[in-house]
Amino acid sequence: MTDIIPMISNRLKLLIGLMFLFVSCKEAPKTCESFHQGTFEIKRPADDYAVRIERKDSLQIETNLNTGAVTKAIVRWDNICNYQLEYIESTSEHAVNLIGKVLIVRIVSISGDNYTYEAVLRGTQTVTKGVITAVD
Repeated sequence: MTDIIPMISNRLKLLIGLMFLFVSCKEAPKTCESFHQGTFEIKRPADDYAVRIERKDSLQIETNLNTGAVTKAIVRWDNICNYQLEYIESTSEHAVNLIGKVLIVRIVSISGDNYTYEAVLRGTQTVTKGVITAVD
């Protein structure tokens, strides 16, 4: 009987250790800071819009996956979940009108590798909403 108690205790310790290991290996939920740098995509099949975004430090490079047009912007984080994009260069005939303008973006929710945003071009009232997905 006295030999059984240490054996049960050792098995219990092993079980608790394995449970802790399994729980600690689970990926932590993403926060706004998870999206400050990296590669992302915006896809809207309804209007055939697909853009890959590469964000590193204070530079964002957007590449239209359909046309290959490239647009560059300076990124300024106002706080953890809000940032501004000041467009500085573009090869897109549509985005060239954005050069010198600022888009104010707010991350409103996060789900897995996606974040939902609301954006407004400074000086306008039109709010654009969408989803950006982390791809790496």
